[in-house]
Amino acid sequence: MVEFCPKCGSLLVPKKEHNKVILFCSRCGYSKKVKELSGYKSIEKIPEKKKSRIAVVEKKSIDKKKVEEEQELLKEYYEVLLTTMEQEETGET
Repeated sequence: MVEFCPKCGSLLVPKKEHNKVILFCSRCGYSKKVKELSGYKSIEKIPEKKKSRIAVVEKKSIDKKKVEEEQELLKEYYEVLLTTMEQEETGET
C-alpha cells in the first residue's frame, strides 16, 4: 500500500532504523512507524567504492625443451602401442 506524507504530500519511503521499518519522507523528514510489514521492503545500497573486485591474471610460461621431451615420450609410447597391437593381431606373444 502506498502512503503519502501528511505534511507535504510526498511519497513515504520504507527505511530501516534500529531493526524496525519506518516510513520516511525524503522531502520534509516526516517519519512514522509501519503498522503492517507486508508489502514493504528495505534495501540497503552499497556504494561502488565499498564493493571489492578481484582480478586474477595468470601467465603460463611454456618451456620449449620440456614440450619437446614430452612429444618424444608420446612418440615412443605410440610406437610401443602399435607394435603391441601388431603382435596381438598376428598371434605373437
